[in-house]
Amino acid sequence: MRWLIAEDSLQTRKGHWFEYLEGFHSGLPRLGDEVALLVSRCAEPFIREQLHGVPLLPGSAYLKMGDGASLLRRYARIPIHALRTYAAVRRFLDRETEPDVIFVPTVIVHHLLAWTALTKGLLRRRRSRVLLFFPGLPIVKSGDRIALDGSPTSRLMRRLLHSLRKEVGAGRVVLGVEAQAMRHAAEAVFGLPFTYFPHPIRPLAPEPLTSPSPPPPALTLACYGAARHEKGSDVLVSAIQAHFDRFPESRVRFVLQWIEDFTTPEGAVARVPEALRCHPRVEIIDRLFGDGEHARRLASTHGLLLPYRQSSYALRVSRVAIEAMVQGLPVVATEGTTLWEQACQFGAATPCRDGDVDSLTDAVCGLERDYAALRSQAEIRKAGARAHFSVRTFRETLCRHLSETADRPISTSGTGACLARQVPRRGSTQG
Repeated sequence: MRWLIAEDSLQTRKGHWFEYLEGFHSGLPRLGDEVALLVSRCAEPFIREQLHGVPLLPGSAYLKMGDGASLLRRYARIPIHALRTYAAVRRFLDRETEPDVIFVPTVIVHHLLAWTALTKGLLRRRRSRVLLFFPGLPIVKSGDRIALDGSPTSRLMRRLLHSLRKEVGAGRVVLGVEAQAMRHAAEAVFGLPFTYFPHPIRPLAPEPLTSPSPPPPALTLACYGAARHEKGSDVLVSAIQAHFDRFPESRVRFVLQWIEDFTTPEGAVARVPEALRCHPRVEIIDRLFGDGEHARRLASTHGLLLPYRQSSYALRVSRVAIEAMVQGLPVVATEGTTLWEQACQFGAATPCRDGDVDSLTDAVCGLERDYAALRSQAEIRKAGARAHFSVRTFRETLCRHLSETADRPISTSGTGACLARQVPRRGSTQG
């Protein structure tokens, strides 16, 4: 198949976009496919060189969402970004061979407006299938109640999705999410079929410690990635303090990546207490990782502490949690989140309650106490996690979905397999 991937959030190495799309960029060709990648015009040279990204798309809409702009300016950005995206994609498609699949990995309302117009206009008579992928949606879950968040942009998104119902039904547009919980919620709210796709993770090298027993003299438990309220980082530092007070005999060593302080919804500033910064068994990483450092860190880590909040992760997945599963590392995860759900199926986890310092402290103690058994379980399930959270499974899921909705059968094999006839480039002498 020939893929076109369009991701304007791919500007720097901050966040997970580079690692995520690098997996497709390297993995799909190994399956016999061709890949072209459109990135932001603001993409740094490293992105263009490493992923051969074509810098045509406007600057990231997602990364501007928290810049403090006025409400009017934020709303005005939606049609402006959509128009710029439409123009950029049109310029690319007018001069290149038509792709079989157009994959848009991080869709928010700015992109949905553009791709709705492209699907109903420029792509209406073309054979390309469009995979619109939603890592997050404006849906709130409270107990068993699931609903839109009520914002004007959420209502616009619902209207745009509803306008695509014929294209979705015909298989020309595929609506993708990366959690089963999100699939059920999205289908209930929007009344359209969504498809679950696994979040592909390539196992990091070097391999982590291979023998789950006997337990090491001291466990290194870590939380990597920028500290944020939605990740329960403020709860974690309180639990680490409580752990030292309640379990003085413990030999656990904590590593916490805390690049900058953040403000909680109550207006308080969350910081790492000075007592923890100076503690001999606590390491604070106050910077982004350099090349290869993440892999080296995981290789010396025995478990991950992921007390992510239900309000943010009841429907979203965490790449960090999936990395733990494919590496065979046990985790502490919050009950009621996708992290807990996936870890129970593909890894090993000790539960903690949402936002509960005492529960998290007990969970850390439990992970230390039961480490050998948990690590053994994680190692046993590692192969299944690697097979599931892979580019191959992502591709197979898409091909299966398209075969079920296509007007005619399609080939799902590699090496040149396409969903439709090839359209020659403009100016080509091919007949």
